[in-house]
Amino acid sequence: MPNVRAPKLEILELKDDFIKFILSDTDASVANALRRVMIAEVPTLAIDLVSFEVNSSVLNDEYLAHRLGLIPLRSVNPRYKKVADLKDFRDCDCDSHCSRCSVELSLDVSVGRTRPLLLRG
Repeated sequence: MPNVRAPKLEILELKDDFIKFILSDTDASVANALRRVMIAEVPTLAIDLVSFEVNSSVLNDEYLAHRLGLIPLRSVNPRYKKVADLKDFRDCDCDSHCSRCSVELSLDVSVGRTRPLLLRG
């Protein structure tokens, strides 16, 4: 049985934003704990606050807001080349969302049909 208190870690490749390694001589709980720490510590952008002006779809606002929050976002703003350049909103001392701890995204989407939808069964 492997000693879970002394796992072996072999680093295969290491870059500024990437690491490839082999974890051995341990059980799944240590690997899962390491995975959870890595996920928690990687800075990410996500949609948090959604305001709808018009929603004419059959889906309610809360459902659409939840689905928008699941979209992974990448910053193309040169000011925020890395997500780590943004300040965590919990650490910001502003009264509301400022440019140091938030990003504003506008989305204008419409779907039009040129012909009726045919359902065949």
